[in-house]
Amino acid sequence: MKEDPLQLESRKKIFDLIGTTPGIHFREISRRLDIPMGVVEYHLNYMLKRDMIVARVEGRYKRYYAEGKIGSREKTVLAFLRKDVPRTILMHLMLNPGARHRDLKSELGLSGSTLTFHLKKMIRKGVVVEMRDEGGSGYRVSDPDTVSRTLIIYKRSFMDDLVDSFTETWLDMEF
Repeated sequence: MKEDPLQLESRKKIFDLIGTTPGIHFREISRRLDIPMGVVEYHLNYMLKRDMIVARVEGRYKRYYAEGKIGSREKTVLAFLRKDVPRTILMHLMLNPGARHRDLKSELGLSGSTLTFHLKKMIRKGVVVEMRDEGGSGYRVSDPDTVSRTLIIYKRSFMDDLVDSFTETWLDMEF
């Protein structure tokens, strides 16, 4: 008889968390489930070898996704949405397409260097587009449908009141 790969409770919890929180990283899995890192690492390796999950390195994080559940574009978007500052920038740009650097800086309370750092990364990955004109540079989200859909589908996994507020506002605007 074939073994059920999810018969162990800790492995099942890890797999379920990855399914509901795609793009979650190793330490966050350990933290949220209160499972020691060594146990998490063992189960992640087990599931990776059996193609139950996939791992994708994004900057300093290795992020985990349930196999076949989410596309490449969404994985890139989720990698940014899983971090507070890029998520805040993206949500602001969704509601204010064409926002200028100076406006983003003051409205989000970020230093110019921090804002530039995150915008450059999002531009390089194709998540944000820079628009230049005689007045300077403005920014917009390159694929607002993917970003909004991803935020709406996985809003519970962010545990962020700002995401809840954004999704309510976005859904009101759409309908």
